[in-house]
Amino acid sequence: MKYILEHWALILLSALTILLITLILDTSWPVAYVYVVSTPSGATVSDRDDFSWTTPVLIPVQHGGLHIEVSHPGRVSVDTVLSPEMSDEAVHISLPYRFPVEISTEPSGASVILDNTVIGNTPLSISVDEPGIHHLSLSLQSLIMLEDSFILLANSPESLHYVLPRFHPSGMILIPPEASRANGILQTCLIARYEVTNIEFCEYLKIQDPTPVRDTTNRWGRTDILEIMFPSDYPLPFYINSSSEWAVQDGLDDFPIAGLTFRAAQGYCTWLTSMDTSGITFNLPTESEWRTAALAGSRGPWPWGSRRPDGNLLNLSDSSEGMLRRHPSLDDGYSYSAPVGSYPPNNWGLFDMAGNVWEYCRPVGADSAVAAMGGSWLSSMDDCRCDAIMYPDTGLGYPYIGFRVTASISSQD
Repeated sequence: MKYILEHWALILLSALTILLITLILDTSWPVAYVYVVSTPSGATVSDRDDFSWTTPVLIPVQHGGLHIEVSHPGRVSVDTVLSPEMSDEAVHISLPYRFPVEISTEPSGASVILDNTVIGNTPLSISVDEPGIHHLSLSLQSLIMLEDSFILLANSPESLHYVLPRFHPSGMILIPPEASRANGILQTCLIARYEVTNIEFCEYLKIQDPTPVRDTTNRWGRTDILEIMFPSDYPLPFYINSSSEWAVQDGLDDFPIAGLTFRAAQGYCTWLTSMDTSGITFNLPTESEWRTAALAGSRGPWPWGSRRPDGNLLNLSDSSEGMLRRHPSLDDGYSYSAPVGSYPPNNWGLFDMAGNVWEYCRPVGADSAVAAMGGSWLSSMDDCRCDAIMYPDTGLGYPYIGFRVTASISSQD
């Protein structure tokens, strides 16, 4: 104690010296102040120790630098590291826009893929960090597809709403007019997913010709009813069975009906309407309805887009087709028509909108004529484009022309 009292001044001086040396050697002691500004100003600057500042601000920086995050509502956050060497001039940090985007569909529940990333189901409210063009893909019920692109510029919100085709209880696809960018259809319509098959048409034939008897004065011994419906010199898939009823030859049930007249196709639609009790009126599609359904929201020129056709996409005149062989390097697996649904559907779940058989379209107005669209097993790939069209003689039957049905409903479901 006596020593401390006698040398207190020396002891105090030594302690102060040690403290000073410790402070000098401590790397956490600020060695510089960095002036940070941001665009926009008023951004929050925070470090990993939960200290925070608001720009513009002088921030103390240690020897090893300081990791900071700069954030502001409506902007993309920026991470950076400040070093003592930055104290010579202001550090300017620009925060990019964050774009609010709302995506909704009718009906809701569509799966959304944005720029090749799955982001959820509609309705969605998201933020997109990058300006420019973005690509969007919607999928409903694992089949209905829609693709679109949009541009984000400035700091304006984007609201995207799509009215999608959807499955109808009838088994057809319901297409609202909003689903067509080109307004190709003026009111909600239904369209069949498949071309009418032999087995389906046979049910109608049984009603029209309930007690068939062969007439040897007609081609191939056909009955008068069959001769009127199919005025063509080609074999048909029907025969009279042991019960004296019309039946379809083995293995041909699911092939598309072909060779019939336009009037016979219309008669089938009238019969369907008479059999329905749900308020649906069946018909043949107009050219606009058919083209809208074939494109399925795409730019074409084929139902699947711009990819060059091959034997995996449609049935056309290929190496096995014996008459014309327009594309001898292709093989679609069939010499004539194929069972409906043998090839992938388009984005709206519709099969064979290219190839297999041309499909009748009804005229609208006095200036239009009966048309056929979509190409067939005898067609070139160009004749299978969504805008390809032919105008057949309505009094004849062609082995490469069939049809699918559309319908209107009394009230939208």
